[in-house]
Amino acid sequence: MRKLLEPSLYYFSVVAQAGSLTSATEKLGLTVSALSRHIAKLEGDIGVPLFERHARGMVLSHAGRLLLRHAQRTLSDAQAVFDEIQGEERRRARTLTIACTEGFAFDFLPVSLGAFYREHPDIAIQLEVVPAERAIQMLLSGEASIALTFSFKPEPGVVVQYTQRAPVMALMHDDHPLAGHAKIALKELSAYPVLLQDKGTTNRQLFDIACNVENIEIVPLMTSRYVAALYRFALSVPESIMPSGYVSVAKRLGVDRMTAIAFDNPLLTQRRLQVLTLAGRSLDEVAQAALEWIVRDLKLA
Repeated sequence: MRKLLEPSLYYFSVVAQAGSLTSATEKLGLTVSALSRHIAKLEGDIGVPLFERHARGMVLSHAGRLLLRHAQRTLSDAQAVFDEIQGEERRRARTLTIACTEGFAFDFLPVSLGAFYREHPDIAIQLEVVPAERAIQMLLSGEASIALTFSFKPEPGVVVQYTQRAPVMALMHDDHPLAGHAKIALKELSAYPVLLQDKGTTNRQLFDIACNVENIEIVPLMTSRYVAALYRFALSVPESIMPSGYVSVAKRLGVDRMTAIAFDNPLLTQRRLQVLTLAGRSLDEVAQAALEWIVRDLKLA
């Protein structure tokens, strides 16, 4: 911590504890004359002697004892600040920041990253749930190491590390009247309560385009930007149908006795999920391990 102290104050504290200039030089690597000049300068700045010189060594004066207590407190404070800075840097180095749209955050990523954490208990995870445009911005600005989004088109400045089809599917109870169908026609939804995501999502955008092409008007029972709210509502309304991405709910379907059935409209198959990183930037060890873990889980979903 000597670098955080004014040099003369640090040298003074060493001399005070060593009891002589000669003994202090062995620790400091300075000559006696150089060390003596530092002490003389400090005494000149303060205006009073800090030591009583004796043949057997140097004894602190009253002013010297006061200054030594100050130096020790300063050194202790400096050590505490240094430890805090280093601890914060170590935490930052082991923090994994992932940006994703809400569909990934509802169930898939919390479950996947929970398992990842059990393998890497020394990391801290920061999960930023944002619109797709903001997730890309966070990659480009360096705020996030990995982004997961649903998309129709490639984005400049980022690398697609993994992609797969992410069609919009009809989510419903296992015992729903349409649950046995191989595919669902959009016109069949008009007989049931429909739960739709916010118009800003790729899920809703594709659904609205498909309905316009087929000249079908669907009046939803409930709309929300929150997948979790819609899903909980779907569980409470047995005849409801929720157009949803499969990955968003895949790990919940069996537990909740729900099923996901494909629509017969090809427009609803055009969406893709993407795992993205920043172009030209290498991931650190933690982020690379997380990327491989997430991609593996997506392949199994």
